[in-house]
Amino acid sequence: MEVEIQKWRESGLRKKEYCQQQGITISTFTYWITRINQSRGKGFVPLIPAPRPETSCIEVIYPNGVRLKVPASDLKTISQLISFC
Repeated sequence: MEVEIQKWRESGLRKKEYCQQQGITISTFTYWITRINQSRGKGFVPLIPAPRPETSCIEVIYPNGVRLKVPASDLKTISQLISFC
């Protein structure tokens, strides 16, 4: 299987053309490729998001005791919250 697939890759032909020349059914050839990719670990790889770094927050405390924490990078929201004081 692997030798045949390697020959196909080196030939520059489309799968269908190569299979016709070699007398291999396209479904069999596709199955071989799938099996080889699975054995090499080529397939879906789970993606795990990187942990987010802790963002610094600014805490706005109103005279009535209400406390709001806002990301320090959100300057527009901080400005609006302070204007209500």
